[in-house]
Amino acid sequence: MWVVTKYIRHNCLMGQIDIFKEGKLKMTKVLRALGAAMLCLGLLSSANILMAKQDQTMPAKDMKKKEQKADTTTINGTVTTVTDSAVTIVDSQKAELTVSVTSETKVTKAGKDATLADVKGNDVVAIEAKKGEDGTWTALRISVT
Repeated sequence: MWVVTKYIRHNCLMGQIDIFKEGKLKMTKVLRALGAAMLCLGLLSSANILMAKQDQTMPAKDMKKKEQKADTTTINGTVTTVTDSAVTIVDSQKAELTVSVTSETKVTKAGKDATLADVKGNDVVAIEAKKGEDGTWTALRISVT
């Protein structure tokens, strides 16, 4: 500090105090910008830590739903036949697909709960299905539009 004070006193007479003050002012702006950047970095890293902890504490039920969603496919088409255990549809590429139906399969028609008996031939459907290890499709949801 003594050197700075001496510098100010020495150079005041020569009119160079403004140079010193501008240099200090520029350094203050740089330090403020650096401090703001460090604050932002700290907030981002703490948010990442919180998100990681939240993912670890996610209930097993929610994890199962996420896994189930990842394993499913939506099949769109027109119903050709309906039985107690399966629905056969023709998709947009004229391919015929048979999807098995279980007691767990949820059926909706026009956005309202329905039963498999409400699904008729020529109905346009979107079926959320899961492919089994043997290559067969099992319907989880059938939505009649």
